[in-house]
Amino acid sequence: MIEEKMIFNEVRDNISMICHDDCSGADLAAAAGKAISNKMRSICVAPNRVVDVWPWLEKTRVKIISRFFVNDSINDDVMSDLSGQISASFRDGADGAIVFVSMHDLPKFTAEIASIRDDLFFNKTFGIGIDIDEVDVFNWNELFGILRLLHANSLVLVFSNDAGNKSDFVGRIFAMLNASRGDWGGAVHFILGPNVMRIDQVYRLIQQVKPETISTTEFFVDN
Repeated sequence: MIEEKMIFNEVRDNISMICHDDCSGADLAAAAGKAISNKMRSICVAPNRVVDVWPWLEKTRVKIISRFFVNDSINDDVMSDLSGQISASFRDGADGAIVFVSMHDLPKFTAEIASIRDDLFFNKTFGIGIDIDEVDVFNWNELFGILRLLHANSLVLVFSNDAGNKSDFVGRIFAMLNASRGDWGGAVHFILGPNVMRIDQVYRLIQQVKPETISTTEFFVDN
């Protein structure tokens, strides 16, 4: 517990919050209050919760980020529905959105959304969420190229299957940090699960390899 507190104290300026889909009512109010009191950068919520947290956060510096998942076959109907939901979340008060998509489906998603990206996200932030286990060492340059093409503001790396010492987590982070980003100037954010030691590992690797990006890095933690 003491070690966890030390880690959070060190990275407190880089902490944001993510609320689960079933977080509502008093729990959601408490989460918003926690984000405000800890001066977090943003809070990521399900689209239908944006309207609930907006009254508490509208006069604060905490940004509201809605999240979406592309799970079905990507086609015109899916993209039309997705863009409609994203627009609705912006009308409800969201400052930006993250779209989570598999690495396999990312090229097709890119082809579908590229033409409407600037209009859809006008004055809003656009993040792409990817499971880090889906990105091989030679995929990073391709991924950063797609982010550049889409004018994405952030890449959100999710670590959803922590296998402990059997995981190649550190190696993947190291490969990402050493990959060429070209002229993509976005930020890399992380959702690393309940093991706060993963936050510490990433934070220290960034300090060593790309210290100039520390100021834009965010770690989303559960409410």
